[in-house]
Amino acid sequence: MRARDQAKSRLYFLSVTKPSKTSFIMKILYRSYLLLLCLLLSSPAFAQRYVDIAASNDPTNLPDLLDIIRGDTTATGERNDNNTIYRLENGGTFVFTGIIRNTPEWPLQIQAQDLTNLDTKPVIIGQPNSSGSYPNFARPEGDVTFRNLWIVLGDNGPLNNHKFGSFRLSGPNTRAIFQDCILEKDRGGMVQVRANGVKIYMDNCILRNGGNRRLLQGNGRGIDFREFTVDTLVMRNTVVHNIVDRFLRSQGTSEPHNYVEIDHCTAFNQSGRHGFIQLSRVRTAKITNNLFINPIMAGTTPAFTDEQNQPDSATHKVITLDTLYSDTDLIISNNNIFWTQEIIDFWNGIDSVSAPGVLSDLVKQILGADTTNAYFSEVLTLEDVPQSIFQYVQDLYADPTSTEMFDIIVEDSVVAGTILDSGNLYDFDNFSPCYPATTQSATADTDGGPIGAVTACANLASSIWGPVIGEFAFRVSPNPAHGTARFSFELEQAGPISLHIYDLSGRMVSLVQAGIAAPGPQEREWQVPADLAPGMYLARLQTSQGVQALRLMIQ
Repeated sequence: MRARDQAKSRLYFLSVTKPSKTSFIMKILYRSYLLLLCLLLSSPAFAQRYVDIAASNDPTNLPDLLDIIRGDTTATGERNDNNTIYRLENGGTFVFTGIIRNTPEWPLQIQAQDLTNLDTKPVIIGQPNSSGSYPNFARPEGDVTFRNLWIVLGDNGPLNNHKFGSFRLSGPNTRAIFQDCILEKDRGGMVQVRANGVKIYMDNCILRNGGNRRLLQGNGRGIDFREFTVDTLVMRNTVVHNIVDRFLRSQGTSEPHNYVEIDHCTAFNQSGRHGFIQLSRVRTAKITNNLFINPIMAGTTPAFTDEQNQPDSATHKVITLDTLYSDTDLIISNNNIFWTQEIIDFWNGIDSVSAPGVLSDLVKQILGADTTNAYFSEVLTLEDVPQSIFQYVQDLYADPTSTEMFDIIVEDSVVAGTILDSGNLYDFDNFSPCYPATTQSATADTDGGPIGAVTACANLASSIWGPVIGEFAFRVSPNPAHGTARFSFELEQAGPISLHIYDLSGRMVSLVQAGIAAPGPQEREWQVPADLAPGMYLARLQTSQGVQALRLMIQ
């Protein structure tokens, strides 16, 4: 099931979940899914347990993840197995009827059954109750791992403003991993931090559709730290688009964040009510190899810098720092940050509006001579993405009090003419944030490869495989391989890893592993899929040390 088919399924789901006596019997209808939890595994203690959850063809009888996860207990109420992964059938629609919670004793782990099928993700969406009230998604107090999921976080009824902070990381010193996920539709932040010491690792994800609809407001963020101090944020190969406020919000913390990394990400259609990347207080930050298109599209004006913290008085800047510590370390380089001519011309037509600065004063102070390497400006046109939200910017300057501005929330064009039609439609089957391989950006990253989130761009694949960013003894044997291949490498420190197999066009054909690995020598065994054609492939290993690739022949 491709994106348009999933959108059709969701449209029908919404049509049958309007408040009524007949559409809210989920507690009874979902009992059959709890039978999955009665399967006893003969694995030894501490082995991984899987619970496979089938999709339903009946839109009035969709699997309720809240019931399934909450009900996965013994007769006396203990968890059946703390080390459980819930695997959802690709292409299916799954609901939550209330807030999903876990405790520090057990990690919440949900993923697609087929992790290599990135085009057909399981869809997770909120189910309203009989009075029409929609639930929030999750308040995990323990670790969380999501892989290859499409999560509609804060749906609140057709064309309504979405829920605020539907997904909140609520456990101190916990870890959250997001791999190959779409997170969308939250009025606050797609991932909201509500505890100190959290570690967030995000790779190859899409964050979209955030903020109030049709009016001027300050909500709508990618990642929102709120007032809490974060241990780690590593955000790579991720696209953020159609949001009103910041890519990253950090405001109110009294202590510095430990480590923030934003690398090979792409952002567009961001209005920038309060800025773009707000580091606030941080020990170490690395912002490299990103493509930021028209950041803070609304420009900077005293009229719209009247709220929250602007470190350089009444001027918006793209990357800001509030406090400088003696050990603050910033690496900001090889980013393409530009504004298109129509945006520049629009700003120039209003006396009180000007282009935002790129780096705040403290950022420039610590970078010193390296400021010149922080960014360049090359105007690019992405291959196929939703229309610009420039009309929203024009509307807010025409009448800041209006509640009928252009709707930045973009829906799939399959819902045209239905209750979900916002007037901002796009065929997501065509989504491609790629750009020509002949551009400067195609060889502008720190090691000569392409910048931005381009892992799915076949035309840039030759650039992706060329450079070696880290040396960690990455090997494979046997090579050529038949049936089984064994990968080995060595890590200097613990951290996230991802090992994928690509064909020579740049298409991912298999995921070997994605997760957290301990330091030291590593080995991973890969069973070659029986339907994989013989020929040359590329194995790509990404770790916190960098990226390394090697050629692999399959016989």
